[in-house]
Amino acid sequence: MKKAYFTLILIVTMLSCNKRQESFTFVHMTDPQIGFMDTSANYINSDTLMKAAVTAVNSLKPSYVFMTGDLVNEPTNMVQDSIYRVRKAELTSPVFEIPGNHDIRGYTKQTRDFYLSLRGYDRFSFEGNGCAFVGFDSTCIKDGATQAEEEQFAWLEKELESYKDCAYTFVFLHCPIIREKIDEEEDYSNFSLEKRERYLGLFKKYGVDAVFSGHCHQEWVSEYDGMGLYCAGPVGNALGHGTPGYNVVKVTKEGFTVEYVPTPGVARQHGR
Repeated sequence: MKKAYFTLILIVTMLSCNKRQESFTFVHMTDPQIGFMDTSANYINSDTLMKAAVTAVNSLKPSYVFMTGDLVNEPTNMVQDSIYRVRKAELTSPVFEIPGNHDIRGYTKQTRDFYLSLRGYDRFSFEGNGCAFVGFDSTCIKDGATQAEEEQFAWLEKELESYKDCAYTFVFLHCPIIREKIDEEEDYSNFSLEKRERYLGLFKKYGVDAVFSGHCHQEWVSEYDGMGLYCAGPVGNALGHGTPGYNVVKVTKEGFTVEYVPTPGVARQHGR
C-alpha cells in the first residue's frame, strides 16, 4: 500500500550472537541526485536539500551513514560532483556509498572505471558493533552486465558467509529488489523475478536481517520471510508520494528499529 508519510518501526529479535554488540544508530540516505529536476542556478535547490539533510543527520551523531546511490544526476557533470563532495564532507560520521544508475549510466568497464576514479570503490563490507554491513552495486545487475554481476555475486556470497555469526547483517544497494511484494510486475524500479529469487534466496541463506535501497524517490516498506526491505525516499527531489528524508536505524541487543524521517524544515519537493 502506498503511503505519503509514514513511520515504520520493526523490532527484530536476535536469535543468536557470538560477538559483543553494543547499542548504536546508523543512518541510511539515498538519491541526493544533485541536479535532478533542478533548473536553479548552480543547482541551488539540490544543494539546499542535501545541506538540510546533512545538518539533521549530524545532529543524530550516528555511528555510520550509508548512501545508496544516485549521488549526482549526470556522472560527468563536475559542478554536480563538486556540490555532492562538499556536502558529503560535512557529514561528521563515517560515510559508505555505492553507485546508482545515474552514477554509472549504462554499465561498461569504462563507465565503472570512471565511477571508481571519482569514488574509489563500488562496494563495501565490514563489521562494526558486532554487526555486518555489506553494500554492492545494482547497476550491473539491472543493465545485464553478466560477467560483472557474477564476479560481484561470488564476492557477495563470500562476504555474507563470513558474517554468519554477527548479531545482525544489513545489506545496501541502489535499486530495490521489490517494492511491495515478491510477485509484483517487473519494471524500471525493481528486479526481475529470476533475480529476486536469486538475491533474496542468498540473503535468507546467510541470515540477512534488513535490506536498504533507494532509486524510487519515494518510500516503500515490505517484508520477505521475516527480512525487512526498506526503500527510502530521496535526500533530493521526490516523486509521487515521496518526501525528502532518510532512514534512522537504532540497534540494540534486543533488536533494531527503522524509522523514515522527513528532512526537518524542508518543504515537500516532488514531481510527477
